[in-house]
Amino acid sequence: MATSEPQCSRAPSPWLVHGALMLVQVIFGGGSVVGKLGVEKFNPMLFALIREGVSGPALLALALWRDGTLVPLRKDWALILIMGLCVFSNQAFFIIGDKLAGPIISSAWQCSQPIFTLLISLTLGWEPATPRKLVGILLSFLGGAFLVCYGQDVGSPGAVGNVLLALNCLGTSLYVIFAKIALERYPPLTVIAWAMMSASVMMAISAGSLNNSCGFIHFICPPTGTKDFTCGGYQASCSPWLVPASAFLPLAYWIIFNSISAYFLLTWANRYARAGYILAYTALQPFTSTLLSVILILSGVQGLQMPGWNALGSIGIFLGLILLILDGKRQHEADQATLPSLRESLGD
Repeated sequence: MATSEPQCSRAPSPWLVHGALMLVQVIFGGGSVVGKLGVEKFNPMLFALIREGVSGPALLALALWRDGTLVPLRKDWALILIMGLCVFSNQAFFIIGDKLAGPIISSAWQCSQPIFTLLISLTLGWEPATPRKLVGILLSFLGGAFLVCYGQDVGSPGAVGNVLLALNCLGTSLYVIFAKIALERYPPLTVIAWAMMSASVMMAISAGSLNNSCGFIHFICPPTGTKDFTCGGYQASCSPWLVPASAFLPLAYWIIFNSISAYFLLTWANRYARAGYILAYTALQPFTSTLLSVILILSGVQGLQMPGWNALGSIGIFLGLILLILDGKRQHEADQATLPSLRESLGD
């Protein structure tokens, strides 16, 4: 039976909360490099299916062990399905949008997530638009965009790809918003467990249908002319259901760190930080990817590209982070003094 978990009389340190949010983005940034090294010949929909098919039940098992059997209230089932749809759209739209628009544009789009979240939370009246917060997010966004775009041949990405990437980022932002409502009644681990389980079911239905379409496989895995696969008269660079050995390590990283650890930290911090800060550190993703790529290249790893003048974008990221940390600390301390209730602000 579901029961509301009482709010802690004393929230964790703002440094711990915002440190967790920054760690989430570092994990995501590392995941993009791991993915580049191991999944070139792997069907991305199958990758997402395995990732969510393992992480969903794993999170649910952890939630049952940690929180006990918390069956959602009947009125909350729609909320859980919506959160699952947000997580699913984050994964599915990114996979397809990345194929249509390319990894450079995809990375740049991720820096727009705090913009979506801030606009939604400002519209709902959940937090004020302080100058320091707005300037911090803008500096981080511009620095991250410069880091991934400067000096790159971005070509002419498809309009559909950009629309899907926008929906991908919107899905993440909406998850933060809806999860904050669920966190008023359930513990963080239970919230992300139910959301990921819902997303796993949606991904299983989608991947099970689309992976049996050779036209779709040809579309998301265009032939390269080297060791291509044949599927129903189509040539493709990946097989619909084959898991190459090179994908084992990336899968393990994405399941353990991206899906389980990062999403739990994101949901846990969502309970204590204002919505506008939850994704404010997304510019750390391209920064982490760039730094890790340099380290691996200097270590002799092949298949990665050394950054150029675009590395100067890290300056904007750091300046924006400083402003966000200072403003976040101030608002966190103010919240501790007043302990406002989200339920009251929603008129519930």
